[in-house]
Amino acid sequence: MRWVVPTAVGIVVLLVVHLRVALDVADRRIGVQMDTTASPIEVLAVTPGEPADAAGVVPGDRLLAVDGQPLREAADYDRIARGFDRGREVEIEVRRDERRLELRVVPGTSFEAWEFGLNALACLLYLALGLLASGQRADDLRSALLAAFCLAVAAELALPYEILSAASGAGLAATVAFLLLTGLQFGLDLHLATVLPTTPRWLPGRAWVVHTYYAVGLGVGGFAAATTLGVAMGIPASAPLDALANELMFTWLLPVWSIVVASIIGRRAVAHPDPRGRMQAGLVLLGVLPWVAVVLVETVRTALDESFAGFSPVVWNFSLLAYPVAVFVAIFLYRLFDLELVVRKSLLYGALTTLLVLGFYGLVGGIGALFARDFGSEGVPLWVLSTAGLSMGLLFNPLRTRLQRLIDRRLFPERLALRSRLVALAADLPAQGKLPRMGEHLARELSRIFASEPVTVWIAAPPQGQLVQLASTQRGEVDLEQTALIGGDDPAVQLVRRAGRPLPASALVAASAAIGQRLAGARAELVVPLLAQERIVGLIAFGAKRDDQRWVAEELELLTLVGHHAATVFENARLFDSATFEGLTGLLRREALLEILDREWSRSQRYDRPLAIALADLDRFKEVNDRFGHLAGDLVLQRVAAELRAQLRETDFIGRFGGEEFLIVLPETTLEGARQFAEKVRQRVEQLEVPNEAGKPLRVTVSIGVAARPTGERDDGRGRARTLIATADEALYAAKNNGRNRVEAAVES
Repeated sequence: MRWVVPTAVGIVVLLVVHLRVALDVADRRIGVQMDTTASPIEVLAVTPGEPADAAGVVPGDRLLAVDGQPLREAADYDRIARGFDRGREVEIEVRRDERRLELRVVPGTSFEAWEFGLNALACLLYLALGLLASGQRADDLRSALLAAFCLAVAAELALPYEILSAASGAGLAATVAFLLLTGLQFGLDLHLATVLPTTPRWLPGRAWVVHTYYAVGLGVGGFAAATTLGVAMGIPASAPLDALANELMFTWLLPVWSIVVASIIGRRAVAHPDPRGRMQAGLVLLGVLPWVAVVLVETVRTALDESFAGFSPVVWNFSLLAYPVAVFVAIFLYRLFDLELVVRKSLLYGALTTLLVLGFYGLVGGIGALFARDFGSEGVPLWVLSTAGLSMGLLFNPLRTRLQRLIDRRLFPERLALRSRLVALAADLPAQGKLPRMGEHLARELSRIFASEPVTVWIAAPPQGQLVQLASTQRGEVDLEQTALIGGDDPAVQLVRRAGRPLPASALVAASAAIGQRLAGARAELVVPLLAQERIVGLIAFGAKRDDQRWVAEELELLTLVGHHAATVFENARLFDSATFEGLTGLLRREALLEILDREWSRSQRYDRPLAIALADLDRFKEVNDRFGHLAGDLVLQRVAAELRAQLRETDFIGRFGGEEFLIVLPETTLEGARQFAEKVRQRVEQLEVPNEAGKPLRVTVSIGVAARPTGERDDGRGRARTLIATADEALYAAKNNGRNRVEAAVES
């Protein structure tokens, strides 16, 4: 969030300006409340004990002139008042009951240090919370909204709009900014309340709700700002519209805003499925309630008593202080955001920056003192200041970065080591070669690095994007088919794709019962998306961390980066393999396998070594598709392919030869060896149970024909390799005719 730091600096500058304006206004204040829209200006109220009261000014007086200068409009009074000095008497001419009176007023009231201090404290608390929230992951919507909302409130509190007359240029700008910020806060606050503590399932499909928040807030705020400008410019029709805008803003929008925010957060505090989420929302609700109460009470009292001027700024500031305090408590007690590490680093880095700035200024002051002593200078020469400023600009960032790295190395060594190990893992992943080995290496190393067990890697198989298991550290029998029926359009998959960051498994279970079963089988607590150009390439499911440790924000951010890198590596590997390997089963394509067979035939013939092949075909596979659907058929093919591949030696090759037909190339294997291998494969397939959504597991059988190259034979190679396939196909045909679920070997010639 590059806009955060400049915004924060601007807010601090505004707060300093606010202080300066407050001091100046206190010096010029006479203690009256005026109706600046009336002509002549009417005194509405007089503060007891202040200069105007001491001079005899009473409510109802009309101001005619100040120090002999006539007052035609509010801007005239503001212009003259800017020349007031504390303690210097001014003459004010008023009209009272058709009489003209000349009163002598001594400007200057006490500075409301308590009021300003409370306002500054609230401003700085919101600013601190906004900066901390901006330190979260850039793709975390909640953090971005919290940062934007807190900075908007801090900016509003820093504006001196309450003590500046709207008739002045600065006062008009401050008032317009206040109205626009209030409208923006309306949208941000409602949006934030909607996604705290987690985004509800209904929101992604109803984006118009969020758009309405901002349209209403910015619409009313913009309307009020426009009418205020119109009044200041003297446009005749602006006055009634300005009154309407103020009524919309403060009589309707503000109470409706407070009620809706409290209702949304209150509902999450009661009905959120996760107990921790209920506690998080409950704490935020406690922080919102004081502000809601002040808004509603003031609205009701104003409606019942027109003379009620509203609560003092002190009451408003106290109500606003509760929100950042409650959010801080929710962060540290119930992990509303994982900001503990950010807080520690922010405090250290802030102290570091302060020390560096003080050190540079101390150096400049020391140089100035030396010049004054040795050369009799009355001040620091300009060239010294220029050189010091240039040196500070050139050296500050490199020095600060170097010291920050030193702090990380000394005080956060575990984070530095974690980042280094993940960088090494990312660099080593492409060296693993094939996708299965990449998946195994990634799962094994992530389990070791994060002390999590088990870690399961799923990959989206083209063309439908079904999630199939690539690797897992889970011990014992692993059901490879459990994830196969989860398509890319599954609600849980789409949820984690839109989030683009790790999500708790519980959030995905709530979105999709299908993926809930798979996550339960993988004992998953955290799911990390593998995203390439906003497409799901796969998922990584993490089990519980050892010793019941929790995931912290920096780990989740690093996992997001690892997920993006692994997705890119997997996608590149898959593109490379797409011409060689078939998408659904992961086996060799027909063309690639035939090239391998030709090569092995030539080698077998050259050295007169045995070579055999096996042609396997699923029995009555069309009935599976017709009865259970093509997804179930794809699942059967995937499981059978995995079982066949599991029986191979490293020197063997297997590919998908047709729809449900598989060709296996067995170098250094005789016909009898091939028959024994095929019989073992047939038995393994017969024992398979493939689950399906109907509840009853599917069982399939396979018929296999085997053939071998006759030893001692010599020919040109390619033609006889194809003849070997034809011989195996004849044996397969015989197995089908002899009752299926059997192995037939071709007769050696």
